Amino acid sequence: MSNSQRHSYTDLFAAIRRPAMRYVLQTFLTLLLMVSSTLGFTQGDQQASKASAVAVYQSEQLADELIGNARQKKLYPAAARTPLDAILGFRKFLRQGDTATAGQYLDMRYVPDEVAEIEAAKLGQALAFVWIQQNVLDFTAISDSPEGHLDDDLPAYRDKVGEVQLADGVVPVYVQRVPDGEGGSVWRISNATVALIPRMWEEHGYSDFAIWLSAHLPTFNVLGMNNWQAVSALIALITLWYVAGFLTRLISWTVTRFPSQITEGIERFFHVPFRLISYVLLFRYVIGQLGLSVTAKVYLESSPLEYIATTVLILGLITLWRDYKLKQLSNTGDMHLAALLKPMVLIIKIFVALSAFLTWAHNAGFNISTLIAGLGVGSLAVALAAQRTMENVIGAITLYTARPIRPGDFCRFGEIKGTVEEIGLRSVTLRTLDRTLVSIPNAKFSADQVENISVRDRIRYFRQLQLQMPTSNQLRVILGELREMLASHTEVQQDTISVRLETIEAATAVLRIDAGITTQDYQTYLAIAEDLNLRLIEIVHRNGAIFSGPGQVLQLREFFQADLETMNAVEGQLKHWESNGTSPFPDIPEQRKEVLKGSLVFPPKDSTTE
Repeated sequence: MSNSQRHSYTDLFAAIRRPAMRYVLQTFLTLLLMVSSTLGFTQGDQQASKASAVAVYQSEQLADELIGNARQKKLYPAAARTPLDAILGFRKFLRQGDTATAGQYLDMRYVPDEVAEIEAAKLGQALAFVWIQQNVLDFTAISDSPEGHLDDDLPAYRDKVGEVQLADGVVPVYVQRVPDGEGGSVWRISNATVALIPRMWEEHGYSDFAIWLSAHLPTFNVLGMNNWQAVSALIALITLWYVAGFLTRLISWTVTRFPSQITEGIERFFHVPFRLISYVLLFRYVIGQLGLSVTAKVYLESSPLEYIATTVLILGLITLWRDYKLKQLSNTGDMHLAALLKPMVLIIKIFVALSAFLTWAHNAGFNISTLIAGLGVGSLAVALAAQRTMENVIGAITLYTARPIRPGDFCRFGEIKGTVEEIGLRSVTLRTLDRTLVSIPNAKFSADQVENISVRDRIRYFRQLQLQMPTSNQLRVILGELREMLASHTEVQQDTISVRLETIEAATAVLRIDAGITTQDYQTYLAIAEDLNLRLIEIVHRNGAIFSGPGQVLQLREFFQADLETMNAVEGQLKHWESNGTSPFPDIPEQRKEVLKGSLVFPPKDSTTE
């Protein structure tokens, strides 16, 4: 070993025995626990990935309990009669800062000269620092018998308590039974392991700057971190937040240079979720370079902040997607769907947050079976209490997915007619023709029959005319002119026209008129129907017929008959149709329909509504 290496060892351990200020940074480093969750510092940290915060805490508690129980044995090097006594004593004196006594637990016999030149106290500390980077002591696996483990395929005087992974292989850490100089034996850390401590330190030891920083700081150990590690982590904890903020603003500025409909949403996403996840990733990288102990790694990996950061990132992406969909709905005129989109997004967020919490609790070593069972029972109780509410929510989902109605539609529900004002999570609100508001629960509205009047592609014009019995020629002309009138009207759909002498009741001829009006607006329909009604009345009266109301006819005089001039006009119209081949019986010929089509303009040219 070179003089510079020995000097590094001396500098490293010079400050260890100073009076402790153990809890100076305790508060800050407790906060650090909340900010430094990582998925794994290195892929080789198998002990850290297998352990949990609960397991490490229990191991620490067990060690303290064993030391407490062993006080009556008066733990000290000369009394290390079992492998467990040796390990507990070595750990106890290191934690107390008594490195000289801790060094007495090393077997310095027969070690190489370059190793023998190094103080046992410093070698013990070096072994401890390298050891804790890869191991968590399982005190239950260490023998508390003076003979040690006799079934481990090792010599009877030697036990294995762990190992250190090096680049070229694994170095086992042994304890062995050695003579105590008084005819008895004690247990020590094996000289075979002690001889390899410089090699371990060379590969896993700290940098010169870390050694210098450790020498100039008070001695303390918090959450498995040495003084210089804790201070470095605290500095990184503060400075990296501003570094992440700068990087986030730079990326956000670059992204928002491109045109987007949700620029504000993107800025919000970068402001918190992206900055937080960037901060955690940067901190994870920096903290991974500090050579932390397995205990510190487990505590940090079991802290919830990385789960919080990841959850906030996912929730931010969900919010960004929601903003995009809201903008899309606004552009397509479907903003009524926002009433369903927002609660659905909220439910998804709650599910994500709950899943993240359960995952963290499981990985931290907590038993989540009871928690899940409690959540199940609680969910059942909530579901039973909110059964009607859930029915209405499911009804709202049905209404939004099946979409039988939309806000603004005029519909009929039972005896209620009105315009849909809102489709909420609980009920559908209708504005009736009397301008009152009616709220109908979604569960009922989605289960019963609903007639959506607004979605009809046309409005039916249907009339049954009762005429006091005219002559057959009069009826022929009336039927023919009604067919021509409807066929020539611009607002009547041609393939829906039906004009027939439907039946005869007593002394009354019943005409059935059926046609489709090409409009969806009811007020427009009323205007067209009014025009058709007036033309219909004109045709009936022009041909000498009169209307007859419903009921029985009591004949007190002769029925009304048209004058001779009117009857001659009727006869002339029939002959005209027959001579031109345009007789509208049983229907208007196709050629005549093409001539008539659109010739009757609505509204009339002299109308004020034109």
